[in-house]
Amino acid sequence: MDTRIELSLENTGDGEGDAWPDPNGTGRGAPPVVVALSGPLSLTTARPLVERLCQAMRGYGAVVADLSRVELVHSGAVHAFPEAAARAGEWPEVRLALAAPDATTAALLESSRVTERVPVHPDVDAALAHLDERPALVRGWWRFGVDPRAPGDARTNVRRVCGYWSVDEDAREAAEIVVTELVTNAVEHAASRSVVEVERREHRLRLTVRDFDLAPLPEAHLPAPTSPRGRGLAMVAAVTTSWGVEAHRDGKTVWAEMTTA
Repeated sequence: MDTRIELSLENTGDGEGDAWPDPNGTGRGAPPVVVALSGPLSLTTARPLVERLCQAMRGYGAVVADLSRVELVHSGAVHAFPEAAARAGEWPEVRLALAAPDATTAALLESSRVTERVPVHPDVDAALAHLDERPALVRGWWRFGVDPRAPGDARTNVRRVCGYWSVDEDAREAAEIVVTELVTNAVEHAASRSVVEVERREHRLRLTVRDFDLAPLPEAHLPAPTSPRGRGLAMVAAVTTSWGVEAHRDGKTVWAEMTTA
């Protein structure tokens, strides 16, 4: 039998009144937990809800949030669900689905694009039955310091999620090359910490590396043969379908995209 936990949204911030999973839960492979939400879903209650759902996913692995007794106070609060899924970990190590029998709520979840990241079903039984199906958009992200081990750690993480998400071998190898080159650049040339994000959507794999270096942006084209720098960017250009650089006030993001089956 699936575990069912009652969670009042009015109590999510005080930690009282609701049974809750052991934080040392059994994780992936354990039976899913159904979190039956009740009360007002507002911008105020959404913040602690993210933390509680993260805790449940990390403890149980798979969670269905039952919204049948939720009163939607603010439409923007529905983004608590994809935020919780993103913060808890990578699919399928953590999985979240919503049961939304109310047609208006289900339509809002669709129009807000929540359904891309967190599947929505008309009832709990349907949500449980489809928990193992990959969402339309899956994402993983990691932070790295200025550490010579960072490129290898980033490559390992990308390889792992590509395996989870059934990314074909050519795209996986390209993604490993890209993340290695870009994180190496952040560590060795920018002397900066970095944030790596990778997402899979339909037949596209997108990878970004954000650093906090204020030096001029690299040129978004192949370097001249005599250039002492840019060999890594040449490799990025060679193995991707498109790539580029976005400037920020405190650094830059280099992005790259690859096609996948």
